Amino acid sequence: MVSDIRQIDIAGLQLSDYSRMALLRITDALEFYLEIYRYAIEKVLEMAHIFPEHAVVVDYGGGHGLLSIFAKRLHFKRVIYVDNNTDAIQTVKILSEKLGDGPDDILSGDAKVLKEWCLNNDVCPDALLSVDVIEHIYVLDDFFSMMHDINPFMSMVFTTASTPYNKRVIRRLHRAMVCDEQGHNGEKGFLTLRREYIAGKYTDMPDRQLDYWAENTRGLTYEDIDRAIDSQSPNLLLDSYNTCDPATGNWTERILPIDDYRHILAPYGYSLTVLPGRYNEHRSGPKEWASLHYNKIIDKSPSGEPTTRRESRRYKKALKVAPFIYLIVKR
Repeated sequence: MVSDIRQIDIAGLQLSDYSRMALLRITDALEFYLEIYRYAIEKVLEMAHIFPEHAVVVDYGGGHGLLSIFAKRLHFKRVIYVDNNTDAIQTVKILSEKLGDGPDDILSGDAKVLKEWCLNNDVCPDALLSVDVIEHIYVLDDFFSMMHDINPFMSMVFTTASTPYNKRVIRRLHRAMVCDEQGHNGEKGFLTLRREYIAGKYTDMPDRQLDYWAENTRGLTYEDIDRAIDSQSPNLLLDSYNTCDPATGNWTERILPIDDYRHILAPYGYSLTVLPGRYNEHRSGPKEWASLHYNKIIDKSPSGEPTTRRESRRYKKALKVAPFIYLIVKR
């Protein structure tokens, strides 16, 4: 698969600038991403107790279709690609045509669209894979409620670089959140967008109150901002940095404590296991040396929840240096 993709002239494809840059970033480290895909696939198959040729899997917005294509080359029975980004949908279709492999079904939309499609087509997925998406989902309670409705026993594996363990990663993501909240490169920040919206909707509101509500509706969409103001219920986020686009609800790499994930999952009967991701060893120079060094620490971590004090120490150390984490969700 690596050689097939490398033969494609990505710069010459009819893609949006966003999709082209995203695809080039992935293909530049393709071996690394395929390792991530393979590990995630192994985990869901292990949890579902099923072979690929018998499995129906959902690729929830992962890697512009490369994960779906990889799954089909592993002979999955059925692969369903879901993404609410129309540029990504177009990319999946073009790549599938170029490579001769691709998802069996391509859905443009979110979890609600997936749920309705599964019910209307009598499809019950065995597993769901999602790469670098969970940190952007606006309301996780709704997402997992819909996944439970689709199949309460569906195994799920998510990857996210929004790890609450690695301090270096946290600092980098906080900088990105501040940029989006305050604005950068001449673009309005989310704070300004919220204030302008509130000022336009509540024309008699004094400036002081406008500032208050703009600050205290961080993490809300315009629709939910209306509800917050009308009910006089400010959105007091515990985290000082997490913020989302008020127009779409798309979070900027939201970092959640793992206990928050467990609290969200508990009502649906799901358990959560967190595992450290590895660094990219397919590089040269100092970056390769650093990857090898940190991966030695990560590889000493247990393959599941630690059961001994020694395993617990290695597990915690691995999470602190891991560049991303796997969230393993099962019934």
